[in-house]
Amino acid sequence: MSLASWCAVIGGALGAFMAILDIQVTNASLRDISGALNLGLSESGWISSSYLIAEIIVIPLTAFLSQVFGLKRYMLLNCLIFLIASIMCGLSWNLPTMIFCRALQGLSGGTLIPLSFQIILTMMPEKQKPLGLTIFGLTVTLAPTLGPSLGGYLTDQYGWRSIFFVNIIPGLIMIMLLNFGLLTEKFDLEKLKKFDWISLFFLVIGLSGITYILEDGPKKDWFDSLDIRWGLIMAILGTPIFIVRQLYSKNPLLKLTLFRNRNFALGTIITAVAGCALFSGIYGLSLYLAQVQDYSAAEIGKVLMWVGLPQLLVMPFLPLLMRRVDMRLLAILGLLMFAYSNYINSLLNVNVSGEELKVSLWIRALGQPLFVIPLSAMAMALVSKTEAGEGSSIFNMMRNLGASLGIALTTTFIIKRQTIHMFQMTERLSAFDNRLVEKMYMTEMQLRGAGLDAATARIQSAKEIIQPVLRDSLIESFSDIFFVLTWALLGCCVLVLMLKKTEANNDISASH
Repeated sequence: MSLASWCAVIGGALGAFMAILDIQVTNASLRDISGALNLGLSESGWISSSYLIAEIIVIPLTAFLSQVFGLKRYMLLNCLIFLIASIMCGLSWNLPTMIFCRALQGLSGGTLIPLSFQIILTMMPEKQKPLGLTIFGLTVTLAPTLGPSLGGYLTDQYGWRSIFFVNIIPGLIMIMLLNFGLLTEKFDLEKLKKFDWISLFFLVIGLSGITYILEDGPKKDWFDSLDIRWGLIMAILGTPIFIVRQLYSKNPLLKLTLFRNRNFALGTIITAVAGCALFSGIYGLSLYLAQVQDYSAAEIGKVLMWVGLPQLLVMPFLPLLMRRVDMRLLAILGLLMFAYSNYINSLLNVNVSGEELKVSLWIRALGQPLFVIPLSAMAMALVSKTEAGEGSSIFNMMRNLGASLGIALTTTFIIKRQTIHMFQMTERLSAFDNRLVEKMYMTEMQLRGAGLDAATARIQSAKEIIQPVLRDSLIESFSDIFFVLTWALLGCCVLVLMLKKTEANNDISASH
C-alpha cells in the first residue's frame, strides 16, 4: 500500500472514531449538562438520541452522495461541518439549541463511519484487509467506552463545554490526512435527478416517530397523550412505506436485496442487537454511577476507562486469530464474555460501585473485539466491491439504529421498572407495621432531640424511610436492564451458528 492509501485509511478511521466517540462522550457528563441546561432524565436522553437519529438518517444516503460529489470532496465537507457543529454544541445555552447542534453533528459525523469502512474494503489489498478491519474495529469498540472516560475527565477539569471543543485538533488532523490520501473525483450531478426524495421523507418520519415514542412515552403517559399517538402514526406510516419503496425502487436509498445474502442479513441483525447492548450498557452504567453512587463525571470516566484499556491487549492478535481460528467461534466466545459481564452487572446492589464493577468491565473489554471485528468480516464477506458502499451503509446504519433504540429504551425501561419495583416495595411497607411505626417514632425523637420542631422531625423521619425505597427500586431497575441484555446476547450466539464459514484471507471480499 502507498503512503497516500495509508493516510486515507487512518484518516477515515480517525473520523469514524470521532463520530462514534461523540455518541457516548456526553454520558458521564449528563448530570452536569442537565444541571446547566435545567433538564430532567427523559429530556437529557435527547442529547444522545438526537445525534444518533441524525446519524441513522444520513448513513443510507452516504454511498449515493459520495458518488454524486466524489468521495474526497464529500468526506472533507462533512469533516468541516462536524467541526463547526462541535463548536456550536459547546456554545449551546438550552435544550433546543443543543438538540439542533447535536443533530447537525450527527448528520455530518454519520457519513464518516460507513465511508471509513468503504475505504478499507476498496483501497486495501486482500491480504491486509484483516488488519484494516482490526483498525476499524478498534474505533467501533474503543470509541463508545473511551467516550465517557474522556468526557468525564474534561468535564471535571475544564467544564462540560470542553467535551465538544476537544474535536477541533483531531478533526484538523483528519482533514489533512484525507486531503492527502484521497483522489479528487468528478461531480456526477446527474445522479441527483434519480434521488428518491420521497423515500428519504418517509425514513425521517418513521425514525422520528419511533424515537419520540421511546423517549417521551414515559413522561407523557404513553398513548394517553395526543403527541405520542401522533408519533405512533408517524412510525406506522413512515417505516413500512419506506421499506416497500426500497424493495420496488429502481434507485433505492438502501439496497435491501443485499439481505438475500445470509451472512450479510444475519451479521447485520446480530450487529444491531450487539450495538444496542454496547451503547445501552455503557449508558446504563453511567446513569447508575451518577444517580445511585453519586459519582462525578471524572469518577465515572475513570471507572468506564477499564472497558477500553484491555481491548488494546486483544487487538494486535486479532488478524492472526481470524486467519487461524473459525471466525464464528471467535464471535461466539466474544458474545459469551459480553453476556457474562452483563449478567454480573445484573446483580447490582447498593454496595456495588466502581471497584466492584472492574471485573465485569474487564470481561466485557476482552470480549468485545472478539465478536465486533469477525462479525464485520463475515457480514461483508460475500458482498461485491461494487456494492461495498451500499453494504457498508446498511451495516453501520443498523448498528447505530440498535444503539439509538438501546439508549432510548434504557431511559424508558429505568422509569417503568423503577415504578414497578417501588410499588412492590411500598406494598411491603405497611403503615400498620409496628416495626416501621417504631422506627419512624425513634427517628423523629432523635431529630427532635437534635433541635428540630415536631412537624419538621416527622417529615424528615418519613423521608428517611422512603429514600431507601427510591434508591433500591432504582438499583433493581438497572439490574433488570443488564439481565435483559444478557439474554439478548445469548440469543445472538445462536444466530452466529447459522452463519456460513468464511476465511479472513480472501473472503472479506470473496465475490469481488
